[in-house]
Amino acid sequence: SRTHNEGHPKWFVLGVGQVIKGLDIAMMNMCPGEKRKVTIPPSLAYGQQGYAQSKIPPNATLIFEIELYAVNKGPRSVEAFNQIDKDSDKKLSTLEISQYLKEEFARDGKERHPSAHDEILADIFKKNDHDGDGFISAKEYNVYQHDEL
Repeated sequence: SRTHNEGHPKWFVLGVGQVIKGLDIAMMNMCPGEKRKVTIPPSLAYGQQGYAQSKIPPNATLIFEIELYAVNKGPRSVEAFNQIDKDSDKKLSTLEISQYLKEEFARDGKERHPSAHDEILADIFKKNDHDGDGFISAKEYNVYQHDEL
């Protein structure tokens, strides 16, 4: 986002709600170097409430000129999150991650001390459950290297 007061590219993870839904949709399948001019209706932007911090009034239609500079695939993908999220509720429970760890342990065939599973599970939640609600949301899961706009 090169606005009148920023002047620098905006880095973010696509598809996890770090930007308005209209930008997430508009940037899907873009390639590095590609440019697009997109018009985003209020329903895919800030809707009836607007966004006072950026002086965007209610029901504003937004127009963006986008250039995608680079795409970096981080160590965690949306696909991996969805694979772990068995109940598709957009958050990972201790049960879901525990099951995933068991499957991964079985897949790699390495011998592990029985306490390793519990220690790894506790560490995952300590490092990733930023809001302390006992779940890892899509946003929390995807705090990693990001895509550049």
